[in-house]
Amino acid sequence: MKTWSRRTTVVTILAALGLVATVTRTLAALDDDGVHLRADWQNGGEAWLELEDRNALPVICFIWDNDAPQDGDGIESTILDRAGAEVVDLGIGDQWIDGSGSGCEVVRDDGFRDVFANPEEYVVEVRVVENQGTPVTPPLRSGPLEAHSGTGTVGTSGSGTDSGTTSGSRSSSGSN
Repeated sequence: MKTWSRRTTVVTILAALGLVATVTRTLAALDDDGVHLRADWQNGGEAWLELEDRNALPVICFIWDNDAPQDGDGIESTILDRAGAEVVDLGIGDQWIDGSGSGCEVVRDDGFRDVFANPEEYVVEVRVVENQGTPVTPPLRSGPLEAHSGTGTVGTSGSGTDSGTTSGSRSSSGSN
């Protein structure tokens, strides 16, 4: 039987506390004041996005719910147009834990505006960039994004959808 050293226990506890703090901040950011989008992953689960546009710089927060990545895997996320071209880089997310990953990214250009104005023209892709001794996970790709009211359950696979429109302003920088 393997025994845990004191150092391993301390590192594990600190990592868990850091993860809880990050997830708490992300969930707090996903409240009803932003513009919300959602999509189903092609292999099951859900993708949730919120544009938090009341900050000095716009921020997109996300929660990914899917069983494919393994606990501890590091992820990189992007929003793509339907042809597969990258439109918004959502950066590197936190480690995948208990079937989900989350994060927030400051948006540096206006490419995101059309995503929130015309969500059905875009999909999300997640790539595992750091495997924790687990089998390689192929990229996850969502179906088309759709507007969502921001109410309902976030992070529960198979939950019903609310495809109502959201409150908040939407501006478009053109179409693709």
